[in-house]
Amino acid sequence: MSAEKEPQLSLPAAEAEVLAARADLARTVDALAGRLDPRVRAAEAAQAAKQAAVDARGLLTGKGAPQHDRERSRNLKILIGAALGATALVTLVIARRR
Repeated sequence: MSAEKEPQLSLPAAEAEVLAARADLARTVDALAGRLDPRVRAAEAAQAAKQAAVDARGLLTGKGAPQHDRERSRNLKILIGAALGATALVTLVIARRR
């Protein structure tokens, strides 16, 4: 077996490589922190809920469901399903009381 040696880096080249790796790691950590920040996630969820409400209004006024965005279409279906489920539950509770 022959052992191949990697070429030795000069000190300035090694320092430059470490600095580049640190900068890359910092960018990665910043990107992950932005994705996982609870405030950002809550703002995204609120925006999706508002958009689903606007889409539901469009569906009820005859504009139809959004065809170009699958996520918006899915959110609209979830909103409509939740509204129908809540309506059915309230109707059931009222009917049982009588």
